Amino acid sequence: MERILSSIDEVVTKSKHVSINQLALEAFADSITPKELEDVPPLFEKDDNLSLEQSIAFGFVYNAINFSYWGEPKWTINVDGKDYDGGIGMLRALQRGIQSGYDLLSAEYLRTIPKEDLSNILKGNVEIPLFKERLKMLRSLGRNISGQYGGSFTSFIEDADWDAVKLVENLADKMPVVFDDEETYSGNSVKFYKRAQLVPSHLHELKQLGVSAHDITQMDELTALADYKVPQVLRKHGVLAYTDDLSRRIDALLEIEAGSTEEIEIRVMTIWAVELLVRYMRQQGKQASAIQVDHILWLRGQEKSLDDKPYHRTRTTNY
Repeated sequence: MERILSSIDEVVTKSKHVSINQLALEAFADSITPKELEDVPPLFEKDDNLSLEQSIAFGFVYNAINFSYWGEPKWTINVDGKDYDGGIGMLRALQRGIQSGYDLLSAEYLRTIPKEDLSNILKGNVEIPLFKERLKMLRSLGRNISGQYGGSFTSFIEDADWDAVKLVENLADKMPVVFDDEETYSGNSVKFYKRAQLVPSHLHELKQLGVSAHDITQMDELTALADYKVPQVLRKHGVLAYTDDLSRRIDALLEIEAGSTEEIEIRVMTIWAVELLVRYMRQQGKQASAIQVDHILWLRGQEKSLDDKPYHRTRTTNY
């Protein structure tokens, strides 16, 4: 996606705290099989109780508040006797809320969603981090869709012609309170749009699941989603290398400030490493896209092992 990639050039060139190991990158790329690229499983399940409009709305609502779950103890919810945390925990919390009668897929409800309702929907072992920010974003999402698109989330997608790149740009430009994701590095704006890019990814999954008949164009133009898990996995496999000081701070679970040089470089070099992975795999004859590789990295990050290193701790609404 040109708006993102053109904004990270300077950071890639100047990065002091994070670098890419080309040999490790090629070895990791070789470990990804064509079958793995073809069989990337969807995050969402088909819900026959939801209309297409409601299924589209779910992607907006989920990604509006899909961020920042870490803490001690970590926010966890229990559904049907099973504990969930992180993004999957949020998915289950919203599904449970809808089943309990909360009108979460209505823009009109979201624009004034009561604090008490959201507290009940996200109720877990502890209060979820950045609760007030999540409440603010849901209300802003509801006001925008209700006020400018007649309450129809589908109309917002149609306004972007079902095009992934245009949709991401519209989300960032027209809903900045919810989806803008930019930082400043050496006086220049660096764009990431992590959660905004998840919206067309969700729509693409709806097509795969047979919920929607619409193809989402330009999915191959999306970049990696710079969050906690993807750089953690890239570091584990030696693709990303951190300075000794940054490694020490991350391994000691010290917080890396949002918008700091270190945090920006971690996110930028994550995006660039995935771009290089995709280019290398295409040279090897594999049909790969950044969003596919990102999903594979995220899935591998769910597999725990003894040699795992911690992910960087940054308290932010961006991821």
